Parts: sequence; structure tokens; C-alpha cells
Amino acid sequence: MKIAFVGKGGAGKSTLAALFISHLRTRGRAVLAIDGDINMNLGGLLGVACPSEKLLSTPVAGQRVREFLRGTNSRIADAASFLPTTLPGSGSNWVTRHDQPELSLYAVDIDPKTRLITVGTYEETGIGQTCYHSHLFVAENLLSHTRAAQFDVVCDMVAGTDSFAYSMYLQFDVIVLVAEPTPESTEVCNLYLHLADRGGIRKLVYLIGNKVEDEEDQAFIENATGTRLLGVIPRIGNLKKIRQDGRPLDTRFLDEEQRDCLRRIKELGRTPPLSDSQRYQMLNELHLRLSQKEWVKKGYGDVTEQNDEELFKTMEGV
Repeated sequence: MKIAFVGKGGAGKSTLAALFISHLRTRGRAVLAIDGDINMNLGGLLGVACPSEKLLSTPVAGQRVREFLRGTNSRIADAASFLPTTLPGSGSNWVTRHDQPELSLYAVDIDPKTRLITVGTYEETGIGQTCYHSHLFVAENLLSHTRAAQFDVVCDMVAGTDSFAYSMYLQFDVIVLVAEPTPESTEVCNLYLHLADRGGIRKLVYLIGNKVEDEEDQAFIENATGTRLLGVIPRIGNLKKIRQDGRPLDTRFLDEEQRDCLRRIKELGRTPPLSDSQRYQMLNELHLRLSQKEWVKKGYGDVTEQNDEELFKTMEGV
């Protein structure tokens, strides 16, 4: 399964992602964690640091990862020809393991069954010249070429609604939208839900209340968003001291009801409402729309034939 955590900056999506990864680890699941947030907090919450040379945002990393994904796929000219919506085709290589050897140079192992890949952030040489979304392109390629049957993918996403910029919003089986009991947070949630509806993925999105102190907080979120919460996580009183001491998060800080919330997320991921073929068809339609943009035509040429539509029809059960 592939699960993303999204929400307003500061709502606690990185915290919830780390707790969910801890939940999967205690149950023996193999996990590929992806930190897609510009602030790169997931590693610290999991107790590891990602050296700068391992970030996906480096040009060398992007090229090598795409070269692996491309394989012998003749529809894609070279690694530089990937758009964020470029999908696998005949001859493409897939990520089928959490510890895929070809990704080892750009990953940090937390334990033998848990690996972290970090997209990265702005670099000094890119000040005033680059957009963070261009760094996310390679993560989008990685996700679309991943078959997560034998392991779980958990992604800490960019803040707010940035995942709708290109194809990130279509890459997951479940999207956990984290909401604080504040007007600012619920406004972001409402915008995300609206865009999810327009993008055809509303049924993938579930709300979790975070930093919820009482029933009034829960009622505030549900009334403000018109959405019933899947579960709530309280304000963890000693979280600040835990992080100041450099200790990673784990589910020991949660009670049984809160752990049950994490279990519900996991079960939703086991029965996604979108099939693989449906998802890839939606991604292909997005690719065709993107291929008509002038910046794509000028920079990439005609990419309308990149995606192998015949392959999508056989995607059930992969």
C-alpha cells in the first residue's frame, strides 16, 4: 500500500507519518518511508539523519534513479525526458522491494525492514532560480514505478495543497489529511477536500484530528469541514522534550484507542477504492494534458506517446 500524510504546515503530518511508520514497524512490515516535505523533518522523527549527498534533489541522484526506472523502455528517450507524469511502460524497471538495490545510494536504513528516502530542499545554488516542485518530479516518477505489494510506502508530503501541482495527489491508495482544531487548519482541509473532489480522489482522503484536547476540539474540526474524523490523536504533552533529547517517536506515547486509529489507516490501505488500472488511466490523462503545455513542448518535445496505454489495461493485481 501507498499512504500519504498531508495538511497545513505545522498541523502534525510529519508526526503522524512517523507514528504510523512506527506502528507498521512493530508489526513486522517492511516500509519505504519518503520525506517529500521541503522541511525534511521525517528523518529526525524516526531517529536518523539524511546526508546531503543522499538527497533525491541532487541532479546526479535524479538522473541515476530515472535511468534505472527507464530500463529499456524505448518510449522514453533518456533520463532527462521524464516528466512528473511519465509512467512505466514495456521495458521499464519497477521498485518491488523496500530495499531496492538501485536506490541504496539515496536511502538511509533505519533498520533491516525500514528505509528512508528524502527528496531534499532548496540549495544555495538554486536560490531565486529553482522551484521545489521540480525536486518532487523524481519522487513522482519513483512512486508511479513502485509496486508496493510486499511492503508499504509511507510519504510525508509537502504542506497544504501543493500535492495538486502535478501528479503527487494521484500516487496513493490512502491520503491522510491531518487537521488541527483551528480555523487556519480547517480552511486548508476544506480547500484540499475541494481539490480532491475536482481531481477525482475524494474517496481516498480521510481526516485525522491532531492535537485534539477534548470533544469540543473534535466537534470543531468535524463541523468546520463537514467531515467525520477517522480518529483523533491528542496533544502529546512531552513531545517537545522527546525531540529536544533527540529521541525518535514511537507508538508507546499513544493509548489503545489512538493505536486503533493507526490500525484503521492501515486497513484502509489494504482495500483501496481505486484499482491500479483506474489510477494509471487517470495518471495517463493527466500526462496528456500536461504534454500540451508550451513549456513541455519547448523543453521536452512531443511526449504524448510516452505512456503505454496497453500496459495500464493489465495493471489489475500488480
